[in-house]
Amino acid sequence: MSITLNDGIKNHFMKNVVLYIIVILSFTVGICTGAFTVNALDYTQYEELSVYVQEFLNVVNMQDIDHLELFKVSMFNNIKTVVLLWILGITVIGIPFILIIIGIKGFVIGFTVGVMMKVLSTRGIFFSLVGILPQNLIMIPCYIVLGIVCINFSLSLVRSQVKKRYRKENIKSQFIAYSTCVFLAFFFLTIGSVIEAYVTPVFVKLILLTFIV
Repeated sequence: MSITLNDGIKNHFMKNVVLYIIVILSFTVGICTGAFTVNALDYTQYEELSVYVQEFLNVVNMQDIDHLELFKVSMFNNIKTVVLLWILGITVIGIPFILIIIGIKGFVIGFTVGVMMKVLSTRGIFFSLVGILPQNLIMIPCYIVLGIVCINFSLSLVRSQVKKRYRKENIKSQFIAYSTCVFLAFFFLTIGSVIEAYVTPVFVKLILLTFIV
């Protein structure tokens, strides 16, 4: 079973290596753009951002964290993104928008890490590691794979328009497989949301106790 699974993963990667490069590149460009945007902030914007970060960390340090509310917010954001990607995947013009969404995901991470590093300097490294990295170890690969799955199905729809050998039965079976893959990705994103809501805040609290902000 493990050999079959490994072979399936290997075959999937080999068939989609170009798409992996494109999607990962889109994500990387988003991260770099987000990081560079922080450096482009003027003094006033930086001061406002610095005050916001300090106030946010003070609130986290002094108040109890509503883990359930954090989980709901994280799940809501994931649901919106997954549904949007799923819809784009069943259109023939959704591919560029899928890449844009993946890029935006990278931008948010790059900007957030950039802000933490710029405002908190060395302490920002620790806050980034404990506040951003844990859930994204799951979420980032999920969104990358999800983007590739959506692009693949969109391409299959394009092929069905130009090649008559793609019957409705083929599209139907591919649609079922496509929706199943999206659901599986959402399942793992849910695990990421659990980590974001119930695990990450604990580490953030510990860091705040260690480094008085």
